Amino acid sequence: MNQELKPVSFAADGHPDEDQLLLALEQELPPDDAARVEKHLGNCWSCRARCEEMQRGILAFVEYREKRYLPLVPTPPDDTSGFRDRLRNFLEESSPVGLLTRIWRVLIGFVALQGQVKWVSAVAATMASIIFWVYVVGHPGVMAASELLTRAMAAQNPPVSAATGMSRHIVHQRMQIRSGNQTVVRDFQWTAGSPISQARWNGQSDLLSWSAPMTAEGFAGWRDSLRVKKDTVKRAGDLLTLDTATSQDLIRDAWIVMRAGDFHPVEQHLRFANDQRLDFVELAFEIDDEPQPAAEPLSAAAAAQAPFHPAGVPPPPNSAVPPPADLDEVELQLHYTLFQHKWDLGEDLVMGRTSGQVTLSGVVSSREREEEMRATLNALPNVRFLGELPAASDAHSAGLVRAVPAQRATPLLKDVIERAFPSRDGRLAFTDQCLADSDAALSHAWALKKLVDRYGESEEQLLKPDSDQKLFEMLRAHLQELNGASHGLSPLFDLLPSRGAGAEAIPATWRARILALFSAVQQQDRLVSSLVAGSQSDGQNLVTVSSNLRTAHETIYALLGGLKDLNGDHVAK
Repeated sequence: MNQELKPVSFAADGHPDEDQLLLALEQELPPDDAARVEKHLGNCWSCRARCEEMQRGILAFVEYREKRYLPLVPTPPDDTSGFRDRLRNFLEESSPVGLLTRIWRVLIGFVALQGQVKWVSAVAATMASIIFWVYVVGHPGVMAASELLTRAMAAQNPPVSAATGMSRHIVHQRMQIRSGNQTVVRDFQWTAGSPISQARWNGQSDLLSWSAPMTAEGFAGWRDSLRVKKDTVKRAGDLLTLDTATSQDLIRDAWIVMRAGDFHPVEQHLRFANDQRLDFVELAFEIDDEPQPAAEPLSAAAAAQAPFHPAGVPPPPNSAVPPPADLDEVELQLHYTLFQHKWDLGEDLVMGRTSGQVTLSGVVSSREREEEMRATLNALPNVRFLGELPAASDAHSAGLVRAVPAQRATPLLKDVIERAFPSRDGRLAFTDQCLADSDAALSHAWALKKLVDRYGESEEQLLKPDSDQKLFEMLRAHLQELNGASHGLSPLFDLLPSRGAGAEAIPATWRARILALFSAVQQQDRLVSSLVAGSQSDGQNLVTVSSNLRTAHETIYALLGGLKDLNGDHVAK
């Protein structure tokens, strides 16, 4: 090809484009540029795959021409002089044509050359046309990671048009989260066109501690926080996948899968530094119109006392306007109502906010409880209950449930329990009681963690004094119940063969102590299950598990001792 070649300059993403790869295949790059492309191909799987695909395309074209096309072409007549001129005149007289027809004319020009045909150039031009068709017209190119996330964020959180008037758009997402054999289903919601407040990842590999919806905004926030990262964008059929890997974060690898047609995310996967994984699958996504609530009509007495304003005349400047609801106080009252009815235990519920309202969404364990909660919570001012019943396929995932392996292992304490309880009924009663006490402790620890996560020091300062007292009333009650449930495990410790290593260090602040308490109770629950129910013990033997359980139990009591004076005056703060 007779053209001036400029030095190779890779695209902004650091990869050569199709033209540069094609010139490298044709060996028409200067030696330095060819060496640079060759070095890049040696280190980049993606570009090497693209180059090999081009080579296969060239080979397929040559084989088709030689084995199928040329044998069917009749022998040209002896007198072909003037054919090119006649063909050109014919094309010029025809109507305007599109881009593909112009490409075809170029190919005819090559084929109709008198004398020797320049087949190398013809093949190169043909392959350029094929590549243009496959990658530009029929298969849009893979875009940069930032552009992909921008489109995905717009698909999940579309901007609100002014034409919608007073209506608001509320996005509802139902998501399944899986970690190993454990699965939960959670519901999230946010206001379309506004930042998603809960989108930020908390970086915890624990399934029950994950509190963010599956959003491109959350993925982008994590990706933007990385100083060192490697992005890979792939397309398979109708799905696009963005994979971001790093070596400098607790999350080492994350990939988000979205539909190529509208860029809507449908899956997300995280791999942590400890090799644990969280897998997210979107089960449902919908956007509802939520009109602003109309003003309630005045009663006859109130209407008689209200000042008269003629139609079309604005009210006087000193007219009383009801103040907006304090949603911090509304949310605290909702927490307190759930606490009073014990609905904050064992239910997978998520609080959110819309304009002027606090919402409670999630899956409720039974129809009776759902009806009772709906009647009670919808009577609260500025509260909207959006709870649902679990589907038949995921009923086992609603609420806080114990993960049971597909293949149950032998309980580590099996022989000891059989010697201590000769009868089968006695063994079942002992096992059920241990699991019930452990579950109760974990439920209260989970309720404590939710309160601490929601009400940090700055958020607590926004509460009124009576609401602050309610917050500490809930904390003290859950601590007392947790203490009682942990004490119920005493018969189990009488059967353990070893002693613990002593309690772990106690954090300085009460909030940190509650978070450490949650971790210790969570570990206790897992170890109790492996001892009496046969859940996975990660290859540990009875002595090791027993020692770890004693250590966790002693840590729980040490932490409870450090929280015994917790009250509204912020002792141990």
